[in-house]
Amino acid sequence: MVSVKGKVFIIAVFFFSLLLFSQEAVIINKTGFDLYNIYVSPSGMEEWSDDLQPYDVIVKDGYRILDLHSYEGEFLFDFRFIDVDGDEYIKKNVDLNLHRKVVVTLDELSYILDAEQVSREDEWVVSVRNNTGGTVMELYISPHASNSWGGNLIENDYMENKSTRQFFMSGREEFIDYDIRMDSRDGKYVREEVTLSNNATVVITSADRE
Repeated sequence: MVSVKGKVFIIAVFFFSLLLFSQEAVIINKTGFDLYNIYVSPSGMEEWSDDLQPYDVIVKDGYRILDLHSYEGEFLFDFRFIDVDGDEYIKKNVDLNLHRKVVVTLDELSYILDAEQVSREDEWVVSVRNNTGGTVMELYISPHASNSWGGNLIENDYMENKSTRQFFMSGREEFIDYDIRMDSRDGKYVREEVTLSNNATVVITSADRE
């Protein structure tokens, strides 16, 4: 029979182990592309770290263990990854006490709407989900008052049905109305006058077909 002191010791060891455990992350690359750069930031901070693998690469379907003990007990992190084509993947608010494994997929693929990179405090993000029933080949987000759709935000890529993408709205205004358009082989889908703000999610469905 374990004594009371023994139980207290076991519990203390358990929670100490959790703390240590939270300071490592296992990055699993399921993007389909090699990942060349990894940046990390405690959630809520304004700047990314230096590249955590400047001389290495995570091949597709490979993994890498990151040692984050230098963050002294932090367990809630944002992660940023750059693949072989220069595309960016973002995962935010990852709780390493709950999920040591950080799986990076195409759902985390992000697109900067402005040609010029800006500082993180000027960024806000929206998520768009494809529930049209088909594969989307083009996607546009434009202010409702604009006369132009602008560029295709998933150029040279596509969105499968039931998939979600995040888009960084750098330099654009929050809380104004935008139009969102998806083009597939089956037709065009448009949602008009959607008021967008940080972390908003818009679902485009078959009912939006023109």
